[in-house]
Amino acid sequence: MTLPFEVAYSEKPSMKSKSMKRLAVIAKPENVDKITSSLKAVGLEATIYDVKGVGIDKERVASGRGSGTIELAYNTRKVVATVVKSDDVNEVVERMKKALAGDKAVVMISPVDDLVMI
Repeated sequence: MTLPFEVAYSEKPSMKSKSMKRLAVIAKPENVDKITSSLKAVGLEATIYDVKGVGIDKERVASGRGSGTIELAYNTRKVVATVVKSDDVNEVVERMKKALAGDKAVVMISPVDDLVMI
């Protein structure tokens, strides 16, 4: 079986996969293509989640017959998640930053205890 990521799954819990990190990027929907293309350039794939959040930015949408707008109580965002080797985290984050070309996004980096194929 071939794997979509640069990382290797184990058949049972192992020390080999403990040196990985999960990157979860919170970004505006219009920036998802930029992020995923930067991941594809280094041979990574990603999972994309639709999420809603509350923050400083307010999203406005047209209401009625286009005669007015309303401010939503939440913002629509996407979470782009992938798993990389710990040694490659800085390179992958820098590639995403360069691809965004000044647009903002948040990257959450967390350790991966293990990846087991079931």
